[in-house]
Amino acid sequence: MEQSVNNSLMLDVSGLLRGDVREIVIDSSVSIEDEQDVTFLQSPRIEGKAVNMSGYIELSAKLTVNYDTVCARCLKPLSEKMELDIKYPIAESLENMDNDEYLIPENGLMNLGELVRENIILNLPISHICDEDCKGLCNKCGADLNLGDCGCVRVEKDPRWSILEHFFDEE
Repeated sequence: MEQSVNNSLMLDVSGLLRGDVREIVIDSSVSIEDEQDVTFLQSPRIEGKAVNMSGYIELSAKLTVNYDTVCARCLKPLSEKMELDIKYPIAESLENMDNDEYLIPENGLMNLGELVRENIILNLPISHICDEDCKGLCNKCGADLNLGDCGCVRVEKDPRWSILEHFFDEE
């Protein structure tokens, strides 16, 4: 027997836990708020299934999210796509509650929205860079150094060390 879930934040796995249902197909968009320096272009999508394999229940899915952000070096707008493969075992309860590897449904329901949100936040890069060779912006004038040198002197001498400038000069 197969059951489907569409456009829902909550996944009812009570049939899997009882053994009445063998598989639940998941194909849903999940509405979540923008995070940090990221704006989601559309709702993240989760596609996969929860399967009861003779008492061992596993959720396996693919998360897809498109988002806008800016380069951390030059502030150029970027559009990115992130795809994540996730797998979690599902248990009705655990003796050792410190184990965060398992998903524990509450009253037979799992919050897919929270699961998607957590995985996206944990897998977003700390900073986004448009190109590994991005030179960023000038610290003085703010010019984009990828377009060319701005002419600013970027190395300033610390006046506290000026007395040592001629220390090694020969007399």
